[in-house]
Amino acid sequence: MKKLPLLLPFLLLLACGQEETAVTEAECFQLAAGTHSPRLTQDDDDISVSYVKTSGEKSSLFVQPIHLPFEKVILKNELRSGTDWFINWADFPSVIKYKDSLGNKVQFSHWLQYSGEGTYDYDIYAAIEYSESKERFKLHKDTVAAEHGFLSSAPIPGGGLQVSWLDGRYTKSVENAGATQVDDHGHGGGGAMTLRTKALSDDTSVELDHRVCDCCNTATVATDSLIMVAYRDRSEHEIRDIAYVTKPTSDDEWSTPKLVHADNWEINGCPVNGPALAANDTGNIAVVWYTAPADLAQINFARYDPNADSFNFPILLDDEIPLGRVDIQLADDGAAYVTGITTKEGTDDAFLTLWTISPTDEVEREELTITSAARSSGFPKIALFEDKLYWARTVLGVEKEEQFVEVCWR
Repeated sequence: MKKLPLLLPFLLLLACGQEETAVTEAECFQLAAGTHSPRLTQDDDDISVSYVKTSGEKSSLFVQPIHLPFEKVILKNELRSGTDWFINWADFPSVIKYKDSLGNKVQFSHWLQYSGEGTYDYDIYAAIEYSESKERFKLHKDTVAAEHGFLSSAPIPGGGLQVSWLDGRYTKSVENAGATQVDDHGHGGGGAMTLRTKALSDDTSVELDHRVCDCCNTATVATDSLIMVAYRDRSEHEIRDIAYVTKPTSDDEWSTPKLVHADNWEINGCPVNGPALAANDTGNIAVVWYTAPADLAQINFARYDPNADSFNFPILLDDEIPLGRVDIQLADDGAAYVTGITTKEGTDDAFLTLWTISPTDEVEREELTITSAARSSGFPKIALFEDKLYWARTVLGVEKEEQFVEVCWR
């Protein structure tokens, strides 16, 4: 294993009243005040953290390698900024590294930019950077001022990037949506939210599902043989269970949607709690998700069986009033690492909890750190890199300007 240089902690003075941060032993560093919404991305050489810094009306997207000498851990490597960005605790920018079909290293980033007067009128903008070239573009071709977001992406083996997102182009027009899609879930029109996807190199996108939950994150993975997109579905009777679609990497034909498991969660509104997918180099895929049928909140895990084109019966990870906001990584030996935000009866504390699921599905649980149940604490992210587990999260302060990103590993 490659020896990683030690990153000295970049510590900030915490304002009185900020949440505690230590439960499990780990190496950590903290970024400057005002940073939030981290994601982790990696390539063959290093692992990086992307994050947003908000100052007044301006928001900026940064990315930086995690393993650098202390003096370099500063606000640098700003990719994009703007005063017209849509910034949300659950729908936020990303950076991902991949290789194109020629083997060139490419960095993809995305952000959300207002397109109209409505609260949820925003488009997905993206940029790719490689060698000395940079390209900036709107990801989708429609010109409807409506919600477009909750993007997920995955490098395609052999080169390229698959991107998937929620697309609200029909939520503003009953005529375009069809007679059966008449509930826009408060987004200002007549149609339902849809799910779309495309290879980044393609000119057009494909609609995968014509009626999905309006504001739950999507998840996308790709193996040598298969591309999969998971999301929260929405039936005509407001059953909002996790569904998935697949296609062979060598084919353009997508499958019809299937449920990961029939939880039968009926809820007349979006829970803002989508699934997370992971795939390893051996082609295995696993999913984790939050659900609450009959008002019984739980976090479930399941492995994909490619021979049956279905997921195995779920393993219950938590049913003690979890909040969800899950993420997952899958090691090459089949071990899965799952995180989510949990609570305990009789206490006001919330925890970033880790479940380790062995290749034979034995489960171990531990609390990584105390966190906040508030929405503004966001969606913590995890990654595996060179035999270490990394996690990144937003730590809240008394004031919004005092929040910051913390990255830990062990």
